[in-house]
Amino acid sequence: MRVLIDSQGLQAQVHLEDGRRLGVFMSTLEQIAGLSMTFSAGPELAGNELSDCDVLVITTRYPREHAYSRLELTAVRNFVGDGGGLLLMSNHGDLPGSNPHDMTQYDAIMARQFEIGLECAWFQNPSEGELLRFVSGSLLAEHPILAGGQKEEAVHTIVTNNCCSIIAGSRGQALVAFSPEMKDLRNGSTSADRLFAHALDSQEAAGVGKGQVVTIADSGFIGNEDTDIPGPGLIGHGDNARFIKNVVRWLGRELG
Repeated sequence: MRVLIDSQGLQAQVHLEDGRRLGVFMSTLEQIAGLSMTFSAGPELAGNELSDCDVLVITTRYPREHAYSRLELTAVRNFVGDGGGLLLMSNHGDLPGSNPHDMTQYDAIMARQFEIGLECAWFQNPSEGELLRFVSGSLLAEHPILAGGQKEEAVHTIVTNNCCSIIAGSRGQALVAFSPEMKDLRNGSTSADRLFAHALDSQEAAGVGKGQVVTIADSGFIGNEDTDIPGPGLIGHGDNARFIKNVVRWLGRELG
């Protein structure tokens, strides 16, 4: 499996500067037999680069100078249409009076190409100072990403700090949903029909072509725990490492 990490993604930008942010994430993926991994080379994702990979990983496009160009949007759409796997991880929206950064605005454009909605939202644990935890009841346990392969440990807990939300209607599968007590601090929205993670493949919904797409409402949760820029790294919490590894395996058609 050939994995391309978008060098313009927020977490990737930090890693390429500090050499640490995605260290555990990358070493976790390297445990997948036969996997090769590289960062994209140029300021834009190009069709020829995408044609040489099986899975594209985007870790939040932000700020404005890293917005997707029309050529990139088309190239990624064609990549998925031809059978590629896309992992699109966004991040929180802005929170008026507290945080001015709407990190969803550019990823939402990419997600719309696959009829997935990324909301400018701010979900966090209602208990101040506590991390946001997704456990049984919120997880689609039977999906291969969460169940794992035969004789493998399942994903039981996913932990993040804060995130936006995904709305997909009846399209695809709701991998990880918000529990009823969780509320959006930005808009006051309830958790109903809102997701943390969603999976879409060509057998489940039209418009994807031959490929598969996983959308996740946060990217910081894959960061190293010894880093806190652009937010606290949480890959060692819960089953975060197992979850993200399974996502990439599923997108690369090596799981499920």
